[in-house]
Amino acid sequence: MEMVFSHRGIALTQSMLKKAERAVLKAAERIPRATAATVRFDEDGPERRVEIVFTAPRGTRLVAAAAARYWGPALNAALGKLVRQASKERHTPQRRAGTRD
Repeated sequence: MEMVFSHRGIALTQSMLKKAERAVLKAAERIPRATAATVRFDEDGPERRVEIVFTAPRGTRLVAAAAARYWGPALNAALGKLVRQASKERHTPQRRAGTRD
């Protein structure tokens, strides 16, 4: 799985990037067939924002974003939202190939 971390102009510590990488890999275990993950870090004054985008085959995308005062809680909240989305996707009934008359 390909992972991209985007944090332009933001001084993130190596430990925060490693934590994000471990968390994304752990979430990828719950999202089968994920092909890529993009994690964007952004800050606006005292607010830190984390956005995670998982891409799966057939163009399926799961997007979760969260904001908090510090990076850790924002990352955890975004991951929680992403895992909830994945569990909803898994339990959605599949459409049948043929149509009934």
